Amino acid sequence: MSGGFISVREGVAASIFLAIYTIYLGLTGLIVYREGWRTTYTFLLVFGIFRVSGQLCGVVFSKLGIEHWQWLIAYLVLTAEGYFTLVLTSFHFLANAQVTVHGTSWLRPTKKEIHAAHAGESKMQIKCAEMNTFAFVFHWLLIPANALVISGGTMLTGVDADKWSQEGKKIATSKALRCSGQATFLAETIVLVAFAIYVYKSERVRNYTMKALFFAFPFLLVRGIFGILSIFLDRMNYFKISNYDENGLSAYFIACEYTMATTMEFISACTLISVYYHDRYYGKFSNKERIIEPLTEEESDSKGV
Repeated sequence: MSGGFISVREGVAASIFLAIYTIYLGLTGLIVYREGWRTTYTFLLVFGIFRVSGQLCGVVFSKLGIEHWQWLIAYLVLTAEGYFTLVLTSFHFLANAQVTVHGTSWLRPTKKEIHAAHAGESKMQIKCAEMNTFAFVFHWLLIPANALVISGGTMLTGVDADKWSQEGKKIATSKALRCSGQATFLAETIVLVAFAIYVYKSERVRNYTMKALFFAFPFLLVRGIFGILSIFLDRMNYFKISNYDENGLSAYFIACEYTMATTMEFISACTLISVYYHDRYYGKFSNKERIIEPLTEEESDSKGV
């Protein structure tokens, strides 16, 4: 044991990324403080909160050992929430890129635009039109996927460590739920990449936000693929005893987890954060639109955008 860690490798890796994500959280907190909470950057702040919380759970698990694996479950759930947040954030960045160039986004039309397009129709028809948008569908597919990941992880928290081998059916159900959720996250990431390619080629939206998204997408895809592989491949599975030795989690496992999950998310998040500093430097706040509704012309004029 080193530094009080039972799982030394996990403890060192978790501590390093806890420090890194704490710095990231402070950075995004400052941005949200400056620009207001109803901006796209609030999503990145929420991602930081999930990640710092997850790394804290990883550190605690490393100190307490496999007997207290409930901390491991908390780590898995919180890090999955982080990936969910990044996928949702990327969608809004793509919509904002459209708004910057064209003044509107068919991915995320405003209520005002929807009402204008359906003027004279009944309230029910307008409500249906509001629900028949890519933004609505994208959000509401992610929500049940998120619930599947959470339920699949938390359903194991009541199992005693010494009875783990007797809970094969419950573990299989947990895997199925988590895989369904992670597969939905990955599928929506792929759809988002397809949307971005279309917007880039057909609509000629080629600002810095688009470039940042294209840089981040490969890392998000790797993260999504790993999320599924880690459930079924034994050497990447937290719940396989063969991945533990006298020093805790194996070096191979730690390398996979922190290379293909933690690092992928960090690079993606930092790439999206770079949009703020690029736009701040050049005086174009392309992602300053509100999360639900973009800024009106009057609001933009009052803020000097």
